Amino acid sequence: MRIVDVRERSVAISRYRDASIPSGGLTTSIAAVVTDVVRDGRPVVGWGFGSVGRFAQGGLIRERFAPRLLAAADLATPDGAGLDPMRAWRAMMAGEKPGGHGERCVAVGTLDMAVWDAAAKIARAPLHRFLADVAGERGAETDDAPVYAGGGYYYPADDAARLADEIRWFLDQGSAGPRSTGTCAASRR
Repeated sequence: MRIVDVRERSVAISRYRDASIPSGGLTTSIAAVVTDVVRDGRPVVGWGFGSVGRFAQGGLIRERFAPRLLAAADLATPDGAGLDPMRAWRAMMAGEKPGGHGERCVAVGTLDMAVWDAAAKIARAPLHRFLADVAGERGAETDDAPVYAGGGYYYPADDAARLADEIRWFLDQGSAGPRSTGTCAASRR
């Protein structure tokens, strides 16, 4: 089992809902890993994005980590039935020295997210259940998945009002707010 293509695209993002407030040129990477597994006549593709940090990590993805994923001869699970995200991670990190070392974690995390997504699709499992199975938490009988509601950031104007609106929005979505868990509506689809 292999990854046959890695595609990365840098896109502009803003943490502000008000488009008139400058975001400072924030970007993020969106990545797709294309596997050699074909379902319904199409390759299985995993998707990931990197929202941590300030800028997209296309250079690191394209120059270091994607070539290592593409060069990996076999990323199958030991039984050959699925894609092994840990083998993919080890392939990406080959030759890297230990430690976080700046922006590398964002580049690897973006691809890692895409690999886990592809692995879950190959296993024909919702991602949250696939992750639970890999972590040894088998038997979870729910389609609810705890999620992290990141937010509570300061705004350059109308700070208190915007922050209050944001917290109300989190509550309306089923979350108790930043640094808590709620139910991901997408997991119920």
